[in-house]
Amino acid sequence: MKRTLLAVVVGGVIGSTIVFNASHIAPAEHVKAPQPIVLHEETIVNALTESAQLVTLTGKAEKTERYSDSRWYGKQEAMVNVRGTFKLGVNTKDIEISTIGNVVKVTLPQPKLIALSLPYDNMTITNDSGLWRKDVDESQLKALYSEAKSEIKADIANDKRAQDKAEASAEKVVSKMILKIGGVEAVTFEH
Repeated sequence: MKRTLLAVVVGGVIGSTIVFNASHIAPAEHVKAPQPIVLHEETIVNALTESAQLVTLTGKAEKTERYSDSRWYGKQEAMVNVRGTFKLGVNTKDIEISTIGNVVKVTLPQPKLIALSLPYDNMTITNDSGLWRKDVDESQLKALYSEAKSEIKADIANDKRAQDKAEASAEKVVSKMILKIGGVEAVTFEH
């Protein structure tokens, strides 16, 4: 039994006639398509929570605080310069994950201050006291240090540029981590 097949080839000859004998062709084997990988949110969450926090931005911090007390018998002044480093990031337990097919949808929390290192013994202290006054005592220096530390925390929390950098870095890091999981086709972020 002869059959005629018309073949259309893109970029080649159109309308060629091919004649073949169907009796010499073996039946096609049933080829199984690979099974699609089904993603579970638990798989993604487990991959992310291998570390408790993701550090997304590190930086340096510095603040100077002054104290001044002038009396009739002399002045008492001090200046402390507090400096150190900070880290912004996200806690992995606060990341929300959902899947639609093989696409992972991620909602990241706002990056927050996860580490602040301002060594007390590294601050610079300048004392200037009058003839009849003593230098500022240790309790006042600690109060100045605490005030500087609080202001540094507030400055970091209100620094829009640092927050934006930390958020962009978090998206990049989380995306890379999730894309390493087998079967993930894409990662999207919601804000």
